[in-house]
Amino acid sequence: MNLRLRPAIDAPVCLMFSRRQIVDGDLVEPLQFFESLIGSPEQAMAYRGRLCLVIDGFNDDPRELFEIPEVRRFIQALDARWPYWFFFLSQADDSIKIVESCLCDTIEIVPGVASIDLAQMEQCLTRHFAALERLGESLALPTEALDEMSEGVIALIRNASVDRIDGDDYQ
Repeated sequence: MNLRLRPAIDAPVCLMFSRRQIVDGDLVEPLQFFESLIGSPEQAMAYRGRLCLVIDGFNDDPRELFEIPEVRRFIQALDARWPYWFFFLSQADDSIKIVESCLCDTIEIVPGVASIDLAQMEQCLTRHFAALERLGESLALPTEALDEMSEGVIALIRNASVDRIDGDDYQ
């Protein structure tokens, strides 16, 4: 097992957002929890790579989460106030993909294959990696931990990307 993913697999922390919370745009509870994560180096390290995002209440909706305006607005509002996703989100599930696809213009090409606006994705990645660096500096987190999380995010994005899909069915 990849040791970097071990905390997310062995002891995940599921952070569930309800439909009501999302539709109401209620950020109070999530932001309180997120702020507690960055209260001390010990707290940050305890939750490093363990958060799994769960969006509940849209299970019967045939759209992908990034296609649901309320979900996009909710994630965008959270991100505007708390950009430290890359240190805390699990790399063993789709949490990072959910956040990034909601922050960028994203369309579903075929079921299970999405296309994200690359210019917007570059801006999001730049912002989130800068936030990761700021978090590391402000809490004096171990460089190895920051590097490990960065490398994991980069690998995740590389593994999820497809340069181009050829064929009549995908144009």
